[in-house]
Amino acid sequence: MVRGLKKKKKRKWLALIFLLVLLGFLIFGFFKIFRSVGKSLWDGKSQFNLVINSQPVMVVSFDYPEKNVNLLLIPDGTFVEAIHGYGPYRIESLYKLGEIKDQGGDLLTGSLQEYFGLNLEGYLTGDKYQPDKMKIKNFLLNQFFNALRGRGKTNLSRWDLLRIWWQAKKIREDKIIVVDLAQTSASQEVELPDGSMAMKIEPERLTRIISQFFIDEELKKEDLTVAVLNKTEHLGLANNASKIIDNIGGRVVQVGSLHDQTETNESCEIKSEKKYKNSYTVEKLKQIFDCHWSEGEENKQRARILLLVGEAYWAKLNLP
Repeated sequence: MVRGLKKKKKRKWLALIFLLVLLGFLIFGFFKIFRSVGKSLWDGKSQFNLVINSQPVMVVSFDYPEKNVNLLLIPDGTFVEAIHGYGPYRIESLYKLGEIKDQGGDLLTGSLQEYFGLNLEGYLTGDKYQPDKMKIKNFLLNQFFNALRGRGKTNLSRWDLLRIWWQAKKIREDKIIVVDLAQTSASQEVELPDGSMAMKIEPERLTRIISQFFIDEELKKEDLTVAVLNKTEHLGLANNASKIIDNIGGRVVQVGSLHDQTETNESCEIKSEKKYKNSYTVEKLKQIFDCHWSEGEENKQRARILLLVGEAYWAKLNLP
């Protein structure tokens, strides 16, 4: 009888230990999910653009409201102006260049964002795309699933990857538009002094392609006017920023320089009336240019929203 009581007591302790271990795993799992959601880059309802460092490099735009995907193939050998002052580099070399400082994804997305005039929020490393062996939808699903399993590198959280994979799975094949840059009038094959061949981009024609396939419909629908002013002494910053806004469907009505010496010139600022603080346009500009918002008079300009780009933006483009 005593032995039976001991066995019963032992089983109770084992059951308690099992429950505690199970509870620990559940708490750990919920913590990881919570942290993943907190690090999410996609709000789950608007357009989301990202780069896949595959062969060839792909710019992918998931238009969630319209339930379609626009995809731009950038062929190997295409020269792109790299940010941080590196100058022109072949597209297939950009990620490796950035990895010297463990910033491969940031250098790739930043360079393509500025050179192509696109808003790019995420990146992941991928495989070689072979269209004769796999449909583009299956290829994309494989890349996101591989990233979910921890293969390669990405700045997307697992929550982002899971939702994008699930939404991509539901998109019909005929809703995926693929634009091969090599087959457009925006690219031209040229011979380099060493005899090798490369792809040269014609900026104006590229802008027409970008504005045709990568419009953010929510931004366009809101239709808030934007003035972009450069508050530094470096030329061209406002033009760079306005190109991105124009290409994704924003309405830029003024580009220029700020001559008010009372303004600090380091960080990016957005000024508007308080009623526009939580607008889609303000949130999108904050995300693209890493700005902070403040209430301000915009009636001196011809726009509802005033974007002031500063030294931080110039440093991103020009300093290592």
